[in-house]
Amino acid sequence: MKIALPLLAIALVLGAAPAHAQALSDPVIAHPDPESLFTSKDPKLHRNKQVALKIVKELLEADPWDRAPLYLTKRYIQHNPMAASGLDAVIHYFVNVAKRTPKPIPAKMQTKVVAVQAEGDFVTVSFVREMKDPKDPSKSYTTTWFDMWRFVDGKADEHWDPATLPPAAPAATSDLTLAQAQDRMQIEQLMWTYVRAIDGFDPDGYARVFTPDGAFGKTKGSAALRQMVIDMKKSQDDRRAKGEVIPAMHHFMANQTIEFVDKDHARVHYYWQTVFAGKTLNPPPRLAAAGRGVDDVVRVGGKWLISNRNVAPE
Repeated sequence: MKIALPLLAIALVLGAAPAHAQALSDPVIAHPDPESLFTSKDPKLHRNKQVALKIVKELLEADPWDRAPLYLTKRYIQHNPMAASGLDAVIHYFVNVAKRTPKPIPAKMQTKVVAVQAEGDFVTVSFVREMKDPKDPSKSYTTTWFDMWRFVDGKADEHWDPATLPPAAPAATSDLTLAQAQDRMQIEQLMWTYVRAIDGFDPDGYARVFTPDGAFGKTKGSAALRQMVIDMKKSQDDRRAKGEVIPAMHHFMANQTIEFVDKDHARVHYYWQTVFAGKTLNPPPRLAAAGRGVDDVVRVGGKWLISNRNVAPE
């Protein structure tokens, strides 16, 4: 026994956790006749307890929030970090935010109450609270919740409970979401810059949206990509010199979605069209080609660039 007791003390100090919740304690048990707890031989305490009963049984169980002014003062001070003070704020929350609708007031209280204490202007109601076992969601355990009210002239004027603010999202998750949103914006801007460069026959601008070894089909590398645009422009200029009317070229990318392979590599999925059209309908617009594309884009030196443009992945 002299050895066992120190070992138990050490285990408790070191935070030895139970295998499952409720392993170290008895369950919280509700009183079999909870309404009997809301009475007192003292007239003032009895009145306050009865109003607390109506708050729980009527407002919280049946939700007739038009009756709230009968039991709560206009200023109703809240000490719950997620609740605003004031009668109007309470009604707004339950009616407009929680969307609670009135139900018939039960003949007997349904809420599991453990105990009710009243002293001076205060009434404290302790409730059974059932929670999921964090180690095994198929199981649950019981603990205790309380609501405490301070009464003024037969109405609850101030309220306390053990509520806490929910945990903030992990910084890493929040930062990752923001970073990915910024990456999407930069990739979308990259694809717009690509389209403007090819439609404007800008060889240098076109080459700059690719990595140095980037490829469009079989055309690979900055010099080859730049020359491809120069050759396209020369071909059109030669045809125009012979009197051929060639409207402006427009590339359309639609139904675009971005798939992140990892933090520095993404794939842009889209449908595309190449259309020749002038400022007038004579000659009418001409659809030259259409298809589906999957482009690989990578981050190089903090900047997103196209590593491979594939307009015929099939």
